[in-house]
Amino acid sequence: MFPSALVARRPSPARLGVPGLVRATLVLLPWLAVPLPVQAQTPAVTAPSGIRNVSPPGVVAPSVTGPLIRVAPAGKLAEPKDPEAGLPKDAFDVKGAVVLDGGTLKAGRLIVRIAHVEGLAPTQTCTSRLGGDWPCGARARASLQGLVRAYTLACRRVAALGEREISAVCTKGPTDVGLWLVRQGWATPAAEAPEAYRQAVDEAREAKVGQWQAEWVAELAPPMLVTPVEPVLAAPGDAGAAPLVVLPAGPSAATDGTGPSGQWLNPFDVQDPDSAGTAGPAGPD
Repeated sequence: MFPSALVARRPSPARLGVPGLVRATLVLLPWLAVPLPVQAQTPAVTAPSGIRNVSPPGVVAPSVTGPLIRVAPAGKLAEPKDPEAGLPKDAFDVKGAVVLDGGTLKAGRLIVRIAHVEGLAPTQTCTSRLGGDWPCGARARASLQGLVRAYTLACRRVAALGEREISAVCTKGPTDVGLWLVRQGWATPAAEAPEAYRQAVDEAREAKVGQWQAEWVAELAPPMLVTPVEPVLAAPGDAGAAPLVVLPAGPSAATDGTGPSGQWLNPFDVQDPDSAGTAGPAGPD
């Protein structure tokens, strides 16, 4: 802003003339360079702290006055985790198990894989007797669930597979669950399976049960590739063309088309009537 005295005494441009305007401009230039007062700005918002209060309602969180420091674990927490922790050592019972697939059970936090077998995946499909596909993996899981249900299984540990995961031989009364899966066609024996499992899979294949019900489809002979032969037809309007004679089957067929009745090799096996004493089919070049 300009001083009030300077503004009040400022003469009009008409009375100053050009020289006066130049001098007045030179006098006012220093005042024009003075920055105008800045309006009051809104105070900056304080950035939130990196600590988020997750205390439930009714619980007062402690006040934090400094940065958080990670403290190294001490005592039992500092010891490495034992992979055998929580795993049964030998015999154990499984009750009310959840069936995850055709060879895996879940009891609480423990995963039990049926030993000596390789079950079907839940999404696996198999070929049906009618030639289509059917969800044999889902059917295997449902069958195992029907066998287990809410019964108590007596299991015996075979090997530890990881944290809270074990392979075991489980029985429901006198029934070996793994052997039952193989006999029903829902599993195949593993490499280390006993001989009884291998006999069971042979019986399942012979009985065509479970996943083996359409195994005979793969045993069929592959179809023979036959190259089609188009017959030689007379041109339209060619009245002088001789008719084509279809040859019968058998090496003793006559050249005139007459021969023993029976099967025919191919409806396109024909004899050229113009050939003299030449037997055999005539085809396109």
